[in-house]
Amino acid sequence: MARMSRIVLLALLGTLVLLGSMGHLVANASNADEEVGASELEGLVSGEEGGDGEDDDADADESVDEKDVVVLGAKDFADFVKSNKYVLAEFYAPWCGHCKSLAPEYAKAATALKDSGAKLAKVDATEHSDLAQEYGVEGYPTMFFFVDGEKRPYNGGRNSDDIVNWVKKRMGPAVNIVKSAADADDVLESQAPIVVAYLESVEGADADELIAAARLEDGVEFHMTADEQTAKKFGLDKKAPALVLLKKQNEKVATFGGDFERKAIGDFVSENKLPLVIVFTRDTAEIIFESDVTRQLLLFANPEEYQKIRADYEEAAKSFKKKITFVLVDLADEEVATPVLDFFALDSEKTRLLGFVAEETSGKYLHDGDFSVDSLKQFSEKFLAGELTPFRKSQSPPKENDGPVKIVVSSTFDEIVLDESKDVVLEVYAPWCGHCQALEPEYNKLGEVLKNISSIVIAKMDGTKNEHERLKIEGYPTILFFPAGDKSVEPTPLDTERTAAGIVKYLKDHVTHKFEAPDVPEPETEQEQEQEPDIDYSGEAEEGYPEVDEEAEQEVEEQVTPVEDVDLKDEL
Repeated sequence: MARMSRIVLLALLGTLVLLGSMGHLVANASNADEEVGASELEGLVSGEEGGDGEDDDADADESVDEKDVVVLGAKDFADFVKSNKYVLAEFYAPWCGHCKSLAPEYAKAATALKDSGAKLAKVDATEHSDLAQEYGVEGYPTMFFFVDGEKRPYNGGRNSDDIVNWVKKRMGPAVNIVKSAADADDVLESQAPIVVAYLESVEGADADELIAAARLEDGVEFHMTADEQTAKKFGLDKKAPALVLLKKQNEKVATFGGDFERKAIGDFVSENKLPLVIVFTRDTAEIIFESDVTRQLLLFANPEEYQKIRADYEEAAKSFKKKITFVLVDLADEEVATPVLDFFALDSEKTRLLGFVAEETSGKYLHDGDFSVDSLKQFSEKFLAGELTPFRKSQSPPKENDGPVKIVVSSTFDEIVLDESKDVVLEVYAPWCGHCQALEPEYNKLGEVLKNISSIVIAKMDGTKNEHERLKIEGYPTILFFPAGDKSVEPTPLDTERTAAGIVKYLKDHVTHKFEAPDVPEPETEQEQEQEPDIDYSGEAEEGYPEVDEEAEQEVEEQVTPVEDVDLKDEL
């Protein structure tokens, strides 16, 4: 799956947590910055404050007994996961604080499971970067569960009990045997999608293939029967082996027509288990954004309006299965709808349709036509072909912008940042970002020190509320330098100490218009900061940054499912 899709998911989940509508959050933390997506349905992410790579080092237990954890590398990984029926593998980085926090729990789980037939292994992804890239590792720690060499993501908890219970569930009976018509009636009462196979025998090669496929699928109940009359209760009147997928939503029956082997069965189930239109909720968010389908259409509508266009929306969806995921965001469910609307900078007054691409070339596209089948199909076809004009969000420009640090929004980006006569330093920040808040006093000092240098502009932009085609933001804060005289070139990330003095020194060496550097006050020592802290997180925030919500931070810390941020461009 594309890295951007994962980033996108993380941020939106983070937003929902912070607004109180979700029970979990994936926080991205790095040794330096907090990761976001370039167009970030996830740049909302995260509330972080869940810990970062370096800060967590001191808390790590260096005496972890990992005697039952198998250490693997590029040479033996593939053979190991193929030769052992059940393998849980962790890709980690030695510097990663979240990995260190996981280590004792992972070791306990390995010991608890050592006699069960399941093996727990780990791979240093910084040492075996090609292997990590091969398996699509997007953050640290990343865990995969292998059954007979077939990979699936681990999405359980991070304590030893959670790990043990999750693995044992995948090792237990994966397929229920339906012995009679009465049993079939009970199965048909299920609200979840069900897969039913009619086999000549509930033991043997066909049963083994079905069981292997079942172990790799979540959210679907698998059943099998060798009784002809029972099979007919499920509409299975073909010669064995035969298989159907049944669900309560539209397209209630899907009949399998491929070779009866695990991959073909798994692909069939993955393609057909979801409804034509998925209602966006905390439970479906991961399904939507972790799918291999990286393009989504999000319809924002209240229930009354949706009923008017439902048939056309579902009919259009049939033509784009496995190409576009059709989603409904219920405007009546404010806890879910509000953060999504806010992220896309949409109002909640009218029905809107928006296309979203969750990959490296991510973008957002507004539909401005009616909601007939033909109009929806035409929009979807152009969406797939890349023929639509992106929609970019922007805050309104501030009424006054005379401070030493200029406020930039999307609509003023060209005027301020791309002014050929100015050397411009731009900080792209997120209001929730702890690193951004820690940087703020020094950045404000930088603006004060250089405010009388007319050739230099010190500016900042809220990256969660503004976008621009010249920006590809992967972490907060990002500080970029745009030299005067050639704004057509890519901006340069500031590779210097993040202090006013450090940035001034950098500018002296890199600006187009040379200047006489004024004296820069030294940063306060840790002792001075303890006496007079620059940032009061419990009080009023500095201008330009919102207050930190301590309750939200605490909730994030308690509910977080951490993924250590890592820049794979460097590591892999």
